[in-house]
Amino acid sequence: MKNVFEISQRILVNSVKYPTILGDYYEELIYYYADELSKYGIHTTVHQVPKEYCEKVLPKQFNPEKPRYILIARVGSGEKVLQFNGHYDVVAAGGGWSTDPFNPVITNGKIYGRGTTDMKAGIAAFLATMIYFATTSKEPNIVVEGAVVPDEEIGGATGTGYLVNVLGSRPDFAVIAEPSGAGNIYIGHRGNVWAMIRVRGKQAHGSTPWLGENAFEKMIILADYFVKKYKPLLEARKSTLKYEDPRASFPTITLGGKLEAPGSINIVPGQVGFSIDRRLIVEERAEQVIDELRKFVESASKELGIESEVEIVDYSNPVYVEENHPYVNSLARTVKEALGVEPTRTICVGGLDLKYYLAKGIPAVAYGPGEVNMAHKADEFVTLESLYNSIKVYIKLVESFI
Repeated sequence: MKNVFEISQRILVNSVKYPTILGDYYEELIYYYADELSKYGIHTTVHQVPKEYCEKVLPKQFNPEKPRYILIARVGSGEKVLQFNGHYDVVAAGGGWSTDPFNPVITNGKIYGRGTTDMKAGIAAFLATMIYFATTSKEPNIVVEGAVVPDEEIGGATGTGYLVNVLGSRPDFAVIAEPSGAGNIYIGHRGNVWAMIRVRGKQAHGSTPWLGENAFEKMIILADYFVKKYKPLLEARKSTLKYEDPRASFPTITLGGKLEAPGSINIVPGQVGFSIDRRLIVEERAEQVIDELRKFVESASKELGIESEVEIVDYSNPVYVEENHPYVNSLARTVKEALGVEPTRTICVGGLDLKYYLAKGIPAVAYGPGEVNMAHKADEFVTLESLYNSIKVYIKLVESFI
């Protein structure tokens, strides 16, 4: 087991050195993983997502012209497939780091670097698990599959979405190695509706404001109406399921993450806009929330005498698997056996690639190493203990099928 821990640590450290952001270094990293696995006789297949597909589903700011790759590795044999999934793309490093974010540092039992927690540690953990079974006499009576995918950070359409919807991956059970915490299993996640609300006025020169109608002032009035009238509606709704943070059991709305306005200081703005980030609890559906938002804006605009429009930018339904599903219970028993902890089963506050599996009726959860509150932050790290504990759980989970 010690050797497997050392292998996982080496894979993680080496993988963090690749700044896999929006298409950069994707090919280099995916073939690093393939080369590592081949050393232990593990068969791998690398699929390149067609350029036409990328350009169809990815906005220009996400570099759709850069190639995307999916690696699938397999060990074992049998009728059932247990698939581990992990995304290798990371967010930009940003500022405020104490060390070079892409030159990982190991100190005091922690590995620092961008992507350590989210989620190259998870990939290292399940690849090391596969190496363990490839190099011991315990050949699984199931197919253990590792799926290493891109672009989860930008929605996953060219990663797990392509894997499930186009390549037709249909495992019996999927475990996404996202950082859940050792004592927690994500059995689902919230949904989202993203929209832009645009308010129109009449543009004029700033020296003669009486000739225009200030759309910015109208926007402030409409945004205030949202705060006073719409937010209370959401605060009256509460999910019946358990969320990782109790505050996430209510629907939420965030206004103004993105603003649109003319680019000149000396005009009366004729059109401005603000974004809405609406998060859905499991009991809600995106289509209903979109309809609700449109009707609310229409009614508010009529009451306030404001001309406005709603553009839906993106949406995704919340998903979850039954907390007592046999496969979920099997993983929970494994966690308790391996770590002596009875894991909680919660809904993730954010979004995950679980949606692609669960939409196809494939039972899937997220469970993996990492520090839940360190994702996307400066000085991101993962503890070696967390990495090693996940490997223990993954090995026992596979053994439970033997």
